[in-house]
This record gives sequence, C-alpha cells and structure tokens, in this order.
Amino acid sequence: MTAIQRATSTPATSRTEAPRADSRPAASSEPASPRNTLATTRNADAFVAQAPRFDGSKPAPGTTNTQAWIPVDAPVRGNPSNRNASTYNEALNQFAVGNNPRYTPRGGNTYCNIFVWDATRAMGAEIPHWVDGNGNSTGVGKGRELNANATVDWLHQHGERHGWRKVGPEEAQRLANQGHPATAVWKNPGGIGHVAMVRPGEVTSQGPAIAQAGSRNFNNGHVKDSFGSRPVEYWVNDSGKATGSPAPSPAPAPAPAPAPGGSTSVPQVDLKRGAQGPEVQKLQNALVKLGYMTREQVATGPGSFGPKTEAAVAKFQTDHGISPNSGLFGPKTRAAMTAELDKLSRPAVPQSTLRRGSEGPEVKQLQDALVKLGHMTAEQVSTGPGIFGPKTEAALKAFQSARGLEVDGVYGPQSRQALADALGGKPSSPGPVTGPAPTTPAPGGSDAAKAARLNDMLKNSGLRGQGEHILAMSKKYNVPPELALAMFQKEAQWNTTGVAPKNNNPGNLRFAEWERQFGGVPNGGFTKFPSVEKGIEAYFRLMDVGYRKFIDTKDWQGMINKYAPPSDGNDSSLYARQIAQWMQTYRAQING
Repeated sequence: MTAIQRATSTPATSRTEAPRADSRPAASSEPASPRNTLATTRNADAFVAQAPRFDGSKPAPGTTNTQAWIPVDAPVRGNPSNRNASTYNEALNQFAVGNNPRYTPRGGNTYCNIFVWDATRAMGAEIPHWVDGNGNSTGVGKGRELNANATVDWLHQHGERHGWRKVGPEEAQRLANQGHPATAVWKNPGGIGHVAMVRPGEVTSQGPAIAQAGSRNFNNGHVKDSFGSRPVEYWVNDSGKATGSPAPSPAPAPAPAPAPGGSTSVPQVDLKRGAQGPEVQKLQNALVKLGYMTREQVATGPGSFGPKTEAAVAKFQTDHGISPNSGLFGPKTRAAMTAELDKLSRPAVPQSTLRRGSEGPEVKQLQDALVKLGHMTAEQVSTGPGIFGPKTEAALKAFQSARGLEVDGVYGPQSRQALADALGGKPSSPGPVTGPAPTTPAPGGSDAAKAARLNDMLKNSGLRGQGEHILAMSKKYNVPPELALAMFQKEAQWNTTGVAPKNNNPGNLRFAEWERQFGGVPNGGFTKFPSVEKGIEAYFRLMDVGYRKFIDTKDWQGMINKYAPPSDGNDSSLYARQIAQWMQTYRAQING
C-alpha cells in the first residue's frame, strides 16, 4: 500500500454558477415577482422527472485539478439543513472517482484522503487535508497535511467538535441513505492506512456501499472490495437535518468568462457588509479557495456579506499588509486576491534536484512547467509522465539556454529559481502533498544559503551534494533537517559506514513493503534504494508517519525509546542524548 500525504494510500477548479436551491437561505429579502414565482413552480414540477446532472461516469467541471494539495470547488453542494440521499449521491458522483485524473495513482502515490477531503467539503462537513496545531482547517500551505493515518487520528481527536461520530457499519449505511456524509477508515499501524466514503446503498456480505480513491478507484463498490478483512471504523456527520427530498434545482446558469486567478474569479465591484448577490458569492468562493472561509460558513449565508465574510476579508487584508484591515473589499484587496488566486493556478516548481533517470511527481511538475513555457508539448510528456528521460532533458537544456544558464540538463538551484521567475512566482513544493512555501523569512536566511551550508557540512561524506534535497524533504514532510542529519550520523556516519552506502540507505532502514513506493527492495534484511535521494526521502517519510507525535512535542527520548527500545539491548538514554546534542549543533550550523 502506498499513499501520498499529498494524496494518500489505500490497500488494494471550479466554475461559478447559480447556487443550488438546496444551499440557499430559507428566505430572501427580495420579494419574488410573479415571473420568478412561475419559474420556481416549473422547476419544482420538473425536478422529479429530470435526471441527475452527474451519474459518476464523467467528472464535473472544476474537479480534475491534479495538483491534489489544492482544494477544488465542486458545483454540487450539500446543505446541512437539507440532508437527502439524492443530493449526497450526486455530490459523490460529480467527482467520478473511477475516471477522474485528480485521483489517478502516479509517482508511487495514491489519493484516498484527497477524495474524502473533496467529498466532505462538497457536503459542508469537511474532513480537512490542511490543519493547524489545533486540528482546524487551514488554507493551502498554512498548516500541515494529513495522510490517511493522520486523517483517522483527526477523527478521533477533533471529529466530535466538527460533527463527526463513530458508528457501526449498519448505522453508517442507514445514515448515508438519509443523506448524511459517512466514511470508512482504517489506520495502518505499519504504513499509511486507507479512507473511503460510505455512499447510499445496501449493506451486503461485502459490507456497506462505498466510493473510493486508492490503488483501485471506483465509484460503486463495498467495503471488503477494498479493505478486505481489516478492522474498519465508520464515522458519520449527522449533525445536519435529514429531510428525505432535495430542494428544487434551478437550470444551470451559463458559465461566465474566465477571470484572472484561474477558475475562481474575483468580484470587480467594491463590496462591504450588507451587500448581497452573486458578486458576494464570488467573493466567498475566492475566500474559501484561499483558506479564509469554510463551506460551512458560506452555507449559513451564501451571497450575503455578513460578519463571517467581513472577518474573512479583514484576515486576508491583515495577512497581505493591506491597511486598513476594515473588511471592506476594495481595489487593493481585489488586486491582492487576484494575485493569490493566480499563484494557485500556476504549475508548481519542484524543490528537489532532478536529472535524467529521476522519477515521480516532481518530475511531472517540471514537465508541466516546461509545457507551459513552450519547451515541451503535452504529447511529449504523455510518452513518459513523471519520468525524466531524453525528451525532458532536451527541453530543460533548451530552457537553460534560453535563460542564459549552464546547459547541463540538470534541474538544480539555478534552474529552479529561473523556472520560478519565468512562471511569475516563487518556487513552491507540492508537499506531502506540500503547497506553496511560507513567505515568512525563516531563521538562517534563504533556503539557498541553508543548502550551501549543508553541502559544506556534507562535502566529505556519503551525502555530499544532498543539501537542497534534504531541505526539500524537510519541508515536504515537516521534519527538522537537523533531526534527519543526527539520525543519519548515528546510523551510518552520514552514509559512510556499513551497508548504508551500498544500499543508498543512510538511515539503515529495515525492509518494509511501504518502502517499495520509493523503489526500495529487500537486501539482506535492509532496504536497497535506487538512489540516495530515494533513501533520504523514505527516511523523512518514516519520521513523519511513524514518529510525528514525538517530533511535534520534541520528545526525543520518547522517540528513541520507540525507535531503538531498551528491550532490544539499546542504551536508549545515551542514544537520545546524542541525538539532542547533535541536533543543537547541526541546527546552528545550518542557520549560520
């Protein structure tokens, strides 16, 4: 089983349109004209006969963004005050999870948690992908990302205050059949785990009905088709009201012309508290996409500029240095919001050093950027997406030549900065899935300066030249670089002793099946990786998944007690002291 925290594991951009009736406020401040009343009546009469807009065979517009760490705004939205099986079915079907490129496994990654994130956001009961230290949903790049195991932990630790509760399989199916969002989850003690959506259907000998992304993507199946006999938990958010029938659905409005900032547009009029209408909803959609509002907040007053919208605008203004931060949407805020949305629509700039033979999501990011800049074609990429072969090398050399760089076909720091400049933004990482890098200056200066210091530290070791990669993995998995360096020192003296250099395995990892996603194969009980870069990333991934609670609390003794327990004959106290001392030394050296 593999996964991406940017995507996640398993066993086995929106368009603006008229809001659906089931997400509108119960009353309108504008009296309905006879013409409007007649139109509403006709829609209500026609609703029973009309077929659902989405049957699960084709993804809805705005749901196919393969930059999985960025949220999508799907057209069908559930309303907690009007839960019904028809809306829930269509909300799931719009993602067409079995045929949607957003969830297609790639680069050793699968995307079960991304599908659950998308589906629950659409239902107004978000199980988040980006969270802060208190488990609250944040904007892209503003917190840490959750993989499948971490999603299960979030349900246990924070689910109740967000309306989620644990139930049995029969109750999960019963409540899903009433239109309440429900999920099936499994925490893998030795890997990533798996999560899926329970959908309206029947409990069979294979368990409740589900839709899932993962190594197998399907829209209609059952729990055992994916989870097998694993101990599955069921969670449901039944804090909403089940009504049994959807509200009438108006005919879709024509999609507006694209506006700056990708598929989410920014209002072109000034707005303030008390304003109402489609321009306010456009503003709310933009605030959701940028992480300043949630769909639940918008559902309380879509198209109405109230205190929640005002507070979100004021927070955006504060974060972007706009004064006064009054919550009034005007020219300065419009320009800043347009720029932020535009950043989300640009291809990501890989953070790792890449060369011929490299594989994975970051190679695909490089290829996408080279296509956007006209140095490759989509047809060329389709012959080897995510594989750095001769066509990618030739395209990179053409880019380097055009930008006056050394033409070596290696994607390193200079090419990274030039690519970011050419795309009009700063380098960003896709993260575990990682999003845009924080803009707040970090201690120790720029990443380039830190990488240079790291490379100087490592120049006489088996990790020479890996400074940029170590920093990129540190960001991707939210693990301090000094911790990895200390562990690499303890395990194999920076990849110079024992079998570590031969195996490209600086952390001396014992073989486990999850390491295959990094190209790992067993070799005498240890893991042999195809490159030292893969061995480094696998170690960061282990730290993130297996030792996260110790890292977040800086409990190095607790971490070592688990990593090298005294019961195995280890002097765990000495080990922990060494790690803490080395970390302090390396942190100072990295930060200068």
